[in-house]
Amino acid sequence: AVVSTQSTGSRFFLNSDTGSQQHQPPVESFTYNPIMLGEFTLSKDRQFTNGATIPTIKDEVKLPIDLNKGFKEWSDPSEIPTLDVLFRWICDNNFVIDNVNVLTYRGLLKKIAVTKYDAYKNHWCVRLSKLQSTVIMDEIETEEHKRKRHSESEQQKKFQYYGHKFEEEILQYENDPKESNIVVTSKIGQYRCLFAAEVDGKDKMDNIVEIKTHRMMLNDYHKKAFERSKLLNTYLQCYIAGISQTCFGFRDQRGFVKQMKNYSLSEIEKRCVKVWNKDIIMKFLSDVLQWAFNQIETGKVYHLMYSGDNHIELEQVENVKYLPDWFTNYVLKCHKNENL
Repeated sequence: AVVSTQSTGSRFFLNSDTGSQQHQPPVESFTYNPIMLGEFTLSKDRQFTNGATIPTIKDEVKLPIDLNKGFKEWSDPSEIPTLDVLFRWICDNNFVIDNVNVLTYRGLLKKIAVTKYDAYKNHWCVRLSKLQSTVIMDEIETEEHKRKRHSESEQQKKFQYYGHKFEEEILQYENDPKESNIVVTSKIGQYRCLFAAEVDGKDKMDNIVEIKTHRMMLNDYHKKAFERSKLLNTYLQCYIAGISQTCFGFRDQRGFVKQMKNYSLSEIEKRCVKVWNKDIIMKFLSDVLQWAFNQIETGKVYHLMYSGDNHIELEQVENVKYLPDWFTNYVLKCHKNENL
């Protein structure tokens, strides 16, 4: 559902609009210019290394690819990411965050933004705290997410594994596979953001490429669902991080990739022009951040929550200390030195 927004007190309301995207009034173009500042890698046991070697897509990929291989031995590593690794990058690079308004990771910004067009599925809870002039945003697992995680069927786990396996099959790693991340800065509305984003691989021109799998589309319903959900989420994931290229592997019902296709972000945007609008989405994200940040105070902890209803809620919670001392001390020391 396309939604309009209205903020009142501790609730930010999403009111359903009628009509298709093509009948929505014109919207002002949203200015957004992400810049990559650095990279880091994480090993399988989450060991941090400053700098990254992003794997390259192989020159030749033989099809079909059986995505089921190795599934029985696979242990799902998925967990809600923490900001500790971004804190580590900041400290290792002596980066001063005095001019940073928001410190977070890309996936969380995307999760909030996509609520604009996915208003009944995308539950989330964000913890907010303010350190000096910087709002730190990280995710808290919701009860809905816990329920879904614990009740996943084997087929649902397979779908998660398929993405991992497809990357493994088409990328050329120098050594053991590691998680590559980039650190990006950009303004969202009036707020200067600094965030980390996991990346998959790059092409021969050194363009970072987002790699995805999806079922083969056999009818118009499949195509519409692909545009409404998969392409929307993929587009935002790339757009927020400044990634311009994607690579899709289309699989059959047995889990065999039969076709690969590259889409640029401009191609995705043109294809979905009647389904969703990226300027509306980014304006929505900016409005939510502004509404929430105008209400929070330094030294207090808040939860920003969406549970599938028609509103986003903000509430103050008990001041649970969760920022590591070594990072807090670093920020305070930098702030003191900047003001000498």
